[in-house]
Amino acid sequence: FILFFGLSPISVHGSFDHWQLVLTWPPGFCEIKHCPKKPIPKNFTIHGVWPDHTDYIMYDCNPNKEFKKIYDKHLLNKLESRWPQLTSHEYAGLNDQTFWKYEYEKHGLCCEKVYDQSQYFDIAMKLKDSIDLLNILTTNRIVPGFQYSYTGDQISSAIKRVTQKDPNPKCTYSKGGLELTEIGICFNRTTNALMRCPRNSNSCKLGTTTKVVFR
Repeated sequence: FILFFGLSPISVHGSFDHWQLVLTWPPGFCEIKHCPKKPIPKNFTIHGVWPDHTDYIMYDCNPNKEFKKIYDKHLLNKLESRWPQLTSHEYAGLNDQTFWKYEYEKHGLCCEKVYDQSQYFDIAMKLKDSIDLLNILTTNRIVPGFQYSYTGDQISSAIKRVTQKDPNPKCTYSKGGLELTEIGICFNRTTNALMRCPRNSNSCKLGTTTKVVFR
């Protein structure tokens, strides 16, 4: 199966009303960022999980609270496989945890009244495991490879064909063209259903015939 809605609904209160799971496409991202991490993953990885509100953008919700370094080896292995820190060598990423720290302090603390740090990272991994984005795309004939390019609408439509909801694809302009670098998938606040992302980037030139490289 492509989607696994095995997530149990979670009890939520507080100001956020949905989550955006932002998944990075490492081949495209690392083509631009020249990632030191090797080998570059050939599947989508987590950029972040953002508690957000339909009517306003939420971030930097508690600048007085900090990320607590993670020491549990089992958790570190789970995070490294789903949420690798692409702009660091593996040892530095696991030791310094700079990107996890950044994402938690900017976004994760927006749900701290409901979920502590451990629960936040657990939710992130469960959401990542609930949707096989690469399988969705390839099943719908959107195949990665530098020799292939698609419009932003073709990429979005392939995902919507399965999820029934508009995703939030993001592209970066590089070397005279567009590279697919991320795709956002939105969940309702109890995580038991997908929803249309309230704010969509037009960086993939949606509604045009502009081609996007899905490297």
